[in-house]
Amino acid sequence: MAARGVWGALRRGATAVLGSGMSPGKLSLTICLGSAVGVMPLLWGTTAICVALAARLRLNQAAMLAVNYLCYPLQLALLLPFCRLGDALFPWGTAVNAEILLEALRGGIGASFRLVAWATAKGIGAWALTALPLALLLHPLLSGRFKGRLSEGAASSSR
Repeated sequence: MAARGVWGALRRGATAVLGSGMSPGKLSLTICLGSAVGVMPLLWGTTAICVALAARLRLNQAAMLAVNYLCYPLQLALLLPFCRLGDALFPWGTAVNAEILLEALRGGIGASFRLVAWATAKGIGAWALTALPLALLLHPLLSGRFKGRLSEGAASSSR
């Protein structure tokens, strides 16, 4: 029931943004990049990255940030899987596991910072190899879907 409410809210939001004059291609890029950056295993800075991307690509910043913030629970849920995948793909440096995390919590700030830096770097590497290409592959599909919705809406409003 709650999932229907979320998807309904997303659908209404996307329809409202399309109705505000944003092209289907730009809306698709906003959603794809906003969600890709939103799940990046970086607990700080995704807002700044979204603002910079939206400004550079001339996308709707409010829509980009809304998608980014909607993905925050996913970001937290995918943080450890991205770090573990990064650990498997990039075996150098400190391994990310529960024992090391507990040791870092007991240890000094230097050990904790080093662990978080390695885990973040490996997680971002895994993210760049998985989530970013997926978002770029979904962009044309989503854009076509929005174009179809836009043409359906124009046809129904002209009747």
